[in-house]
Amino acid sequence: MLDLKALRCFVVVAERLSVSRAAPVLHISQSALSRQIQGLEEVLGVSLFDRIGKRLVLTAEGDDLLPRAASLVDQALDLSTRLRSMARGEAGLLRIGATPQTIEGLLSPVLVSLRARYPAIETSLVEGSNDFLLEQLQTGAAHVAIAALPQQHSFESQPLFMGYLHAVVPECQTFTSGKSAEVGALADQPLLLLRKGFMTRKVFDRACAQAGMRPRVILESDSTQTLLALANAGYGIAIVSSAALRHRLAMEGSRLVALTLDGQALGQMISAVWDPARARSAVLEPFLRELAEHAVPGISCCRSGSPPVLP
Repeated sequence: MLDLKALRCFVVVAERLSVSRAAPVLHISQSALSRQIQGLEEVLGVSLFDRIGKRLVLTAEGDDLLPRAASLVDQALDLSTRLRSMARGEAGLLRIGATPQTIEGLLSPVLVSLRARYPAIETSLVEGSNDFLLEQLQTGAAHVAIAALPQQHSFESQPLFMGYLHAVVPECQTFTSGKSAEVGALADQPLLLLRKGFMTRKVFDRACAQAGMRPRVILESDSTQTLLALANAGYGIAIVSSAALRHRLAMEGSRLVALTLDGQALGQMISAVWDPARARSAVLEPFLRELAEHAVPGISCCRSGSPPVLP
């Protein structure tokens, strides 16, 4: 194995063709530097320098080695610098899991802001349902996820905001004229739902079971955008999370109704979630700070469980 320190000594001497000028740059004595060069020549089995009078010149082997050694030394220095930046949380890779609606409504500005502040932090996205994201944390495919936690879990988390359930009701529907409604009032209404595994679907199914209501589902989808488009067209009532409505409040042909159960708003806390059983990346901290600045999805809540108000 080549000694990177000896290679760097060779590069610095070769660039200056002088041991006396190279020694101060490397912060070692001339004699120690000469020993480094001699040791490298012994390892390689070739001479790297010729001495012509008082001048040093590169041999053919030294001339051939110089650009390759310089590139290797530069890469090693870059790697060392990056490792120090990684330890400070200023560089590294972070795999982030989120649902499609969370990516659109929350993560888009977070990722842009994170890149502007920490250009050396690389991010990649894992997209899927809430249950899928929690599985990805356990397998290590994601380092952090924006998700709702089950009652029993072994994750660590940072709460971000409440995701409340809303019905997007076409104007042609006679479901209700109020701004909120009990989930049981949706009985016999044509419903557009996210597939099982999403937080919104889980909260809605649980509320329906508690209300003793069997929903009439005419579509299950992975896309909130699909649900909203069909609701706006008058095809059915879409059940969505308030977080998914952050950029979709200007809707034509439909209105929003906050869903309740026994007068309490239906919703669940959305958190940044990670697995404490896995090594915690230093770049998680700046990401969590960015999330905290962008987490409130334009939703304010009234007192004591009353339905949330969308501006």
